[in-house]
Amino acid sequence: MDILKEICDKRRSQIEIKGFSFGHKIPEERKKPVVPFLPKAGTILEIKRASPSKGMISADLNAAKTAKAYVKAGTMAISCLTEENYFHGNLLDLQAAAKAAGKKASLLRKDFLLEEEEIEVAYKCGADAVLLIARILEQEKLISMAHKAFSLGISVLLEIREDSDIEKAFYVLSLAHKINCDDKIVLGINSRDLKNFTIDLLIPLKLKERIKKIYKEKGQELPFPRIISESGVTTPQAAAFVGNIGFHSVLIGEAAAKNPKEAKKLVQAFTKNARKTSRLDYEYKFWNKIAAMLEEKKGPLVKICGLKKEEDAVAAALLGADILGFIFAEKSARSNSTDDLEKIKKIRVDLENMLSSGKIKKFPLMIGVIVDPSSPCGNAAYEFCYQGILDGIQYHACPEKADGALGYPAIPLADDNDLALLKESLSKGFPRILIDAKNINQDNANGDCRYGGTGKNIPAQLVEKVSKQCPLWLSGGISEKNVKEMIKRFNPELVDVCSGIESEPGVKDLEKMKTLFMEINK
Repeated sequence: MDILKEICDKRRSQIEIKGFSFGHKIPEERKKPVVPFLPKAGTILEIKRASPSKGMISADLNAAKTAKAYVKAGTMAISCLTEENYFHGNLLDLQAAAKAAGKKASLLRKDFLLEEEEIEVAYKCGADAVLLIARILEQEKLISMAHKAFSLGISVLLEIREDSDIEKAFYVLSLAHKINCDDKIVLGINSRDLKNFTIDLLIPLKLKERIKKIYKEKGQELPFPRIISESGVTTPQAAAFVGNIGFHSVLIGEAAAKNPKEAKKLVQAFTKNARKTSRLDYEYKFWNKIAAMLEEKKGPLVKICGLKKEEDAVAAALLGADILGFIFAEKSARSNSTDDLEKIKKIRVDLENMLSSGKIKKFPLMIGVIVDPSSPCGNAAYEFCYQGILDGIQYHACPEKADGALGYPAIPLADDNDLALLKESLSKGFPRILIDAKNINQDNANGDCRYGGTGKNIPAQLVEKVSKQCPLWLSGGISEKNVKEMIKRFNPELVDVCSGIESEPGVKDLEKMKTLFMEINK
């Protein structure tokens, strides 16, 4: 069922019956000056009673009191939902919030607006900005509604999600530039798919990378727009993560609406990190690279892990590996050591030469896999990242120590009890988490459950449960013999292959590796 279409169809029917005021009393004229919408990096906190995906969130919410709490928390903007059927908001909430916020925060009318007249209503009710959803508006209508907002002196938060949305966005950005309203257009990228309300926290970054690419290709003279990440942020850690990966703002709904008194923590976490004036070169670059890779790749990303030999790493790159994994863990038979800097540096130089000569079409990411950040091997992997030799870190079986500045957690699974760690990591804002088969074999790393390379598959029912919570990065017992079946059954975004294509631990079998890629690319 397409919930977005259902919402819009019902809205059109109600407009015919009740008009654009939806039966509420609307002021004859606006009563407060327009407050600039997000002139600098900051949060948008949402006044939200309910949603189709979560049901009732805050049944007793008072719009005016909530707006005051949000202002006290330090937010730069407040979003007020006015959709009545599915979100239980209304235009009276908008008026109350506008009065309560005054000049201390700008106010966004968030709704599924379909006509220019609704922009006028929003303006009179005190909105400083309106949400326009590119997916539900034809190009001409979108431009006309944006022009109406600009003519009234209020801003547009233009929500995009698909390629066709980006094309529409360029027309609106061009209009804004033509009439000197660059400061009144902001792009919003929703991590929630409004067709089915599923969330993918990497979508905003993927689309941001796509917009950058289009700007570069078209040689746009337009100033690059401010971009907002919408939905999916529920904790201060996640808010900090979004700030760190370069978004101008984050829209936070459920987490703030449920507990306005805790909103300050969300605001501070985002603002502190979004306004950093300097950041080390290696910090958070991993996620931009992953987003760019996912934009280019049609099938699953392929990570070849457990590499120790230079020739194996080169062979994997030639065959099309997207990520190369180098283990730094003392008990692993595949571990590299603190003395392997020159070897891994040479691999990187070899790959750079292969890229410049055209032998490979893309440069694979080089990842260090660690189980203990404070161990000598863990420290070596960090050092290799700092020197630009490795692109990131896989925190294997130590998700509580995972640092989003450098990489992602990997969580070994044996039963349902292990899924709690996955949920916790997702709440911290990690867009992707690798799952692996949990080590319960005494012959492998003395039974230390932190170690992979078991050659065993994760129980299928666990994989299916994970796939319903986030895009699937899958490891554990994958080989050239079963990779096609695994892809067909689980549709992973990434497959991680280690022991399944080895002749012995740390030594890859070239023929098995060739067959693996042949099966993946069929």
